[in-house]
Amino acid sequence: MNNEIKTKDLFIIGFALFAMFFGAGNLIFPPYLGLLSGHQWWIGFLGFTITDAGLGLLAIIALSKYEGNLNVLASRINKTFAIIISTAIILCIGPFLATPRTAATTYEIGILPIFGESFNRYLFSVIFFVIACLLSIRPSKVVDIVGKFLTPSLLLCMAVLIVKGIITPIGEVADTTMIDNVLKKGITDGYQTMDAIASCMFALVVIGAVKSRNYSSQKIEIKATILSSVIAVILLALIYGGLLYLGAQTSSLGIYNAETDSTQLLVDITNRVLGGTGVYILAIITALACLTTAIGLISATGNFFNDLTFNRISYERIVVICSVVSCLISMLGVTQIIKISAPILEVIYPCAMTIVILGLFNDKIKDDLVFRVPSLVSLLFGFLFVLQGKGLLGGFGEMLTKLPLTEFGLGWICPMLIGLVVALAIASTRHPKEA
Repeated sequence: MNNEIKTKDLFIIGFALFAMFFGAGNLIFPPYLGLLSGHQWWIGFLGFTITDAGLGLLAIIALSKYEGNLNVLASRINKTFAIIISTAIILCIGPFLATPRTAATTYEIGILPIFGESFNRYLFSVIFFVIACLLSIRPSKVVDIVGKFLTPSLLLCMAVLIVKGIITPIGEVADTTMIDNVLKKGITDGYQTMDAIASCMFALVVIGAVKSRNYSSQKIEIKATILSSVIAVILLALIYGGLLYLGAQTSSLGIYNAETDSTQLLVDITNRVLGGTGVYILAIITALACLTTAIGLISATGNFFNDLTFNRISYERIVVICSVVSCLISMLGVTQIIKISAPILEVIYPCAMTIVILGLFNDKIKDDLVFRVPSLVSLLFGFLFVLQGKGLLGGFGEMLTKLPLTEFGLGWICPMLIGLVVALAIASTRHPKEA
């Protein structure tokens, strides 16, 4: 048993978590945000990083006491509800949305610009998920494979792009912005990556890796988990800052505007910074970013359902099933995948975030009602905002848009807080403080 945390372990696990978070959206969003932000790119950076990496860190901290299992924490609401909400999250984040999107995005950004449609989309999906499956099949090795080998390669390619872009700038950073509220845009983009909800699943993988180090107590395991997560967040912040700055360098060129396609902007930046080799470097970056995310998601899915079925369905079998399903769905393409699954995720995201936030104070909350009411209220309003976005609520939908923070995609927070206050008031009457 180990009584001391090894620095090497922290960096391997932290590197792996960084790579699991850093998918295609994390690569594409920051440059476009930098373009829109101009000289205020650092403000956009703060907003984006706080609601992306910051919320993700909070989720892992909250779940670290429960071995990364959201189902255990959510059981304070209701055991059946906990299974349903946790399963819905893992299916959306896993084989129904995020995992298939990794292959589809790699094909559209990394393969098409080099090979065109001569490289068959379906064949590529099969190759991608065979590799992802093989690298995920041994749960004890997932973090080591990603942290020791794939992440350093990804970081090296990112460093080449960012450092070269800083040394030889694309252009001057404009002293104006293309949008009125840069902080709002940064917060919204960071929130909409939904990395915070992905961290609810990555926590299983990270804490499993920490446990495999055979530390002598849960206290040391929790500390190692949090320190590894901080390393991942610092790496994410550095990469986001670099990409935002590169995007800001294009703001004065006069050829890009708010209508510019964010993916094309990333391709152009890479080509401008690295020349003819840019398209190949971008392909490598995208492939590594998406592959590491896919490995993390497949492994998390395997761990979740293995735990849920009390080992009756083996981790390896679940990994294979997840890989096959993800492969088939990835053939639909990025746009269709998002269209089908994203609304489900938008419904459950507020509820998951509420559970995570309350989980930070779990030891202080004595009455399950204080968990139950705010979580169900946030689930309800997540559903209502999805309906409102589709124009199905009429005048009531217009009323919803008046709620505070709606412009940030956080309109559910105010009703959730009201539900929390009501639950606390009721709980205080059921469990009066001792004199």
